[in-house]
Amino acid sequence: MNRQGVRARVVFVLALALAVAGIVPAVARQDGPAAPHGEHQLLVGAALADVSPPAFDPKADAAAFPECPAALFNGPRQFAFEEPYKDVQGVGHFEYPDPFCDANHNGRWDGIYISGGVDHVAQRVHDPIDARAIAVSDGVRTAVVVSVVAQGIHETYTHRVRDRLRTLRPQITDVIVSANHNESSPDTVGIYGAPNVQDTVGGRSGIDDYYMSFLVDRVAHAAAAAYDARQPAVVSALQMPVPSTVNVRLSKNFPTTDDSGKGVALDPKIGVLSAKTLDGKPIVTVMSMAAHNQEIGHTNVPSIQGEMSSDWPGYFHRRLEQTAGGMAMFLVADNGSIEDPETVPPVPKAAGPGCPDGCYAQAQATGEALADAVAAQLPNAHPLRSGRVDIQRDEFYVPLENNLFKAAAAAGLFGDRQTFVAGVPAGPAGTDVRTEVGVIDVGPDLQLLANPGESFPALMVGSHWGVEDASCPERPNPPVPTWHASSAYRFRVGLADDLLGYLIPAWGFSTQPGVFTTTCFNDQNDKDQRGHQHKLESEAVGPTAANLVAQHLSAVLDAQRGEHAVIRPGRFVRADGSLSRSPVGAVGLWLSGSENGGGGLLFTTGHTRLFGSYWVDGRGQFVDYDAVTQAAPDLLTHGMVVGDRTYYADVYPDVAAPAFGPAQ
Repeated sequence: MNRQGVRARVVFVLALALAVAGIVPAVARQDGPAAPHGEHQLLVGAALADVSPPAFDPKADAAAFPECPAALFNGPRQFAFEEPYKDVQGVGHFEYPDPFCDANHNGRWDGIYISGGVDHVAQRVHDPIDARAIAVSDGVRTAVVVSVVAQGIHETYTHRVRDRLRTLRPQITDVIVSANHNESSPDTVGIYGAPNVQDTVGGRSGIDDYYMSFLVDRVAHAAAAAYDARQPAVVSALQMPVPSTVNVRLSKNFPTTDDSGKGVALDPKIGVLSAKTLDGKPIVTVMSMAAHNQEIGHTNVPSIQGEMSSDWPGYFHRRLEQTAGGMAMFLVADNGSIEDPETVPPVPKAAGPGCPDGCYAQAQATGEALADAVAAQLPNAHPLRSGRVDIQRDEFYVPLENNLFKAAAAAGLFGDRQTFVAGVPAGPAGTDVRTEVGVIDVGPDLQLLANPGESFPALMVGSHWGVEDASCPERPNPPVPTWHASSAYRFRVGLADDLLGYLIPAWGFSTQPGVFTTTCFNDQNDKDQRGHQHKLESEAVGPTAANLVAQHLSAVLDAQRGEHAVIRPGRFVRADGSLSRSPVGAVGLWLSGSENGGGGLLFTTGHTRLFGSYWVDGRGQFVDYDAVTQAAPDLLTHGMVVGDRTYYADVYPDVAAPAFGPAQ
């Protein structure tokens, strides 16, 4: 059967699925695009689309697979988009080596595998999975962000979403598609297929080409519906700490944690974006948070392993929509090494018999606790100034350094994803992969910083580690993208437009021998030469990719309008005049530079005039990585604001500093 025939049948199934499920705008659809209200009036729309695979339907199936005799390939199937097969093993679902009808000639069985584990064929939908879109416009330009219930989406498919959207709504300036890293949804990564190879990877890709065509179309339609639903809005934002009712678990992994397992390089703030109509009716509430989404996907209960669920974000959405109105959206942030949130105390284990973490009971409790905390803070949100809406993206190539990923690409596990050589497509055998970063500006007060993976917070918001602690000190120290932003509110968006795996500063990247061609190896306990614990590097494209992501995202931010911070090597100053990489207990900040005869700049927070014989250059307040002022420095502190200028200290490199004396 030729590819054109396959496409025709996919279109037929898509049309049926769209007619059955529908696309739901969060506010009433307008007859046409919203009339421009000038550059200074923001317009916002929101919509969602169910991306659960439709249930198996014999008539639709016969139309989709006419060359596959139903009498021969009569194995039970639960969903559309699954190729017919014969259940010779009598297990009730496809298992290699069952004979199957390879209708699209891709050499594997296309069916719905769950992304939480290898060879988990989907059996049912516990609760719907969806794509949630928000469109923001200044009347001239429109940026759309879509959060999809998926573990990750390769850039190939994001490009197809944009292509589809150009047909549906060419007026949209651009779109960013973020997978929310759900692990109880169809395998969109490709490593969870079958047969099972040592419980680590599927021997063939778990990507279902038919489902991916459906997903691309649904995501594009959600974006289009959000665009159509735009109306004049008041947009507000706030940042809040993770509530005391919730604990976010950490993976013990340098540089997020120290050797005791304590979190030291974190992004523990929740960003909240709220849009209401001019008469106060809720349109959408967005929660940006660094967290994983695998409570259900990592279950050991066989009956749950085959279920699709939106996990705790689904419960978050439903609860917040009940209490706050409008549409709710969870937007994943820099979640590398940041595990699932969990209620304090956690749900008793008895709530989920045979399920160590409570499963659905825990997911519900977590999601609803976060929704209640966000709803309680909404009255404190600050209205954003209206202004220009802009979206900028930067595509580039990164080396594929992970030998396991190279083998997976060569085996076709990543579906239609291309590799490249010198920017030229090379099928599965190239040396590089294409990826991208992006920035959305919503007026002068809000920026969304999009990165294509599970970024460690140390990469996106910085850390206080120094070169003497580096796992691989010969590698460069990347810029910190958040420090290059200029808005009052800076929300990080992870797994955006692509999936590169974990993104770790190159100097903090160390792994077992054989996975990468490098001299920075861990011992048999996965500890590096400094004794720091590692374990996630094998799920990363490589150290070079992470640094390139930080460099390209910082460059996009540097090109944006606004007042940018001064970033220099430096140290925090204590009351006795000593210097430290840690801000805890500091009373001042020193930055290297040519000022004062090469002595740099010296700032303090109090009434101090001198540190020894060195005069203070200015007084201000400590700020965190988002340039938010603080009453006292802590592990989130990375600089100071003095007057109307923000200064960040890069404490990583060794520096030659003056010998300051005690504060006077």
